[in-house]
Amino acid sequence: MNADYILIVYFTLLAKRKKVKRSELASRAGINVRTVSRAIDALTLAGVPVYSETGPDGGYYIPDDYVITQSAFSSEEKARMINCLHAAKHNFDDKLCDDIIDKLNSIAAADDNYLIKSDTLVIDASGWNAPNYTGAKISALGKAVDERRTVRMKYVDRHEFSSERYFDPYCLVQKSGLWYVFGWCHSRKDLRLFKIARINDIVPPDRTFVRKPANVYEKLRGDFDNRDVVKFTIEFSNLILPDIEEWLGADAIQDAGRCYIANAEMYGGNQLVGKILSFGSSVKVISPDALREEVEVECKRMLKNYD
Repeated sequence: MNADYILIVYFTLLAKRKKVKRSELASRAGINVRTVSRAIDALTLAGVPVYSETGPDGGYYIPDDYVITQSAFSSEEKARMINCLHAAKHNFDDKLCDDIIDKLNSIAAADDNYLIKSDTLVIDASGWNAPNYTGAKISALGKAVDERRTVRMKYVDRHEFSSERYFDPYCLVQKSGLWYVFGWCHSRKDLRLFKIARINDIVPPDRTFVRKPANVYEKLRGDFDNRDVVKFTIEFSNLILPDIEEWLGADAIQDAGRCYIANAEMYGGNQLVGKILSFGSSVKVISPDALREEVEVECKRMLKNYD
C-alpha cells in the first residue's frame, strides 16, 4: 500500500479529533473505501489507537488523549512525511495538508536546536553564546529546506558588505565547527555556501523552488571563501595543551621538552589571527614571517586602545 494514503488518513483523523466517515477519508486521500479500511488496519498495527463507531453519526476517530511526541518519528521519517504531504496537497481544495505540515514542523519545538539527538550521537545546532538566536536561524532555514521554499535574507560577507538576496536552501552543512547553508543564490546565479552566522532577517516568501542538480560534497572540497591557505608553526606552553589539541588535533602537536610545537594548515586572514590571539601570551608564532607580522600588527593596534 502507498504510504502517502496512510499518512493522509492518519493526519486527517489527528487534525479533526472527531468521527470522520470512511467516504470522507476516501475522498481526501483520493482512494476507495476498501483502501481506507486497509489504511486503518495498517495504522492499528503500527500502534495508533483508531476507533470506529457504526450508525448514521459513526466513523473513525483518534481519542483526544493521543499525542505525538518527537520521539515517535526519526528526522528522516518526519522529512519523508512532509515531502509526501507536499506532493499530495495539490489533490485537495483546502489547506488541511498545510496545517498538518505546520504541526509536524512544530513537534517538540523546544528541541529544535538538536538536529540529531540519540543515545550515541548528539548534534546541537546552537552555540554557547545566545543559543536561541543561532538555533532559530538554523530552524528557519531547516524548515525552508524541508519545504523547498525560497527565502529572502540579508547576508554580511567577510568584508562587512551587506546585501539582500533570494536563496533556495538545499541543505545545512557543518564544517570545521561552523554552520553553513548550501543552495542556489538568485543574485549570483550559482550554487553557494553561506555562513549562517552572517545571515540575518530570514523571510520565507510564499513561493517554492525546484531543486537544480547539485553536489554539496564537491563544494566542500573546494575553497568556497576564496581565501589563501596558510601553513604555520606555533610554540605554546602546557597550560593550553588541551585547547590546542581541541583546535588542531593531537596529531599536529610535538613535545619539544620545555614547550610544545604544532604544525598546521588553515585558512589565513583575520579569523586565524584572532584565534591565535585568543590564547594570549601562551602562544608564539614561529612561522611564516607574514603571519608573525599580522599578529604583531594586531597586538600593536590593541595596545593603542589602552594608551
